Amino acid sequence: MNHSLACILVKAKEVNKWVPAKYLAKYDIQKVDLLNLEDEGLILITKSPSDGLLLKLTLKGYHYFK
Repeated sequence: MNHSLACILVKAKEVNKWVPAKYLAKYDIQKVDLLNLEDEGLILITKSPSDGLLLKLTLKGYHYFK
């Protein structure tokens, strides 16, 4: 995963916020296999009617990427 993308997700976890995937497009989020990361228990993925796909690190993901 891109270092900048990992940093953004770590900071969002620290303030307990979800990150809309549309704001992460410039960090090549299309190249990251989000479903694989979710299966490994590193991120949570949900859908919002207003923001679309939302991402958040799990505690395991926080320690892995930090």
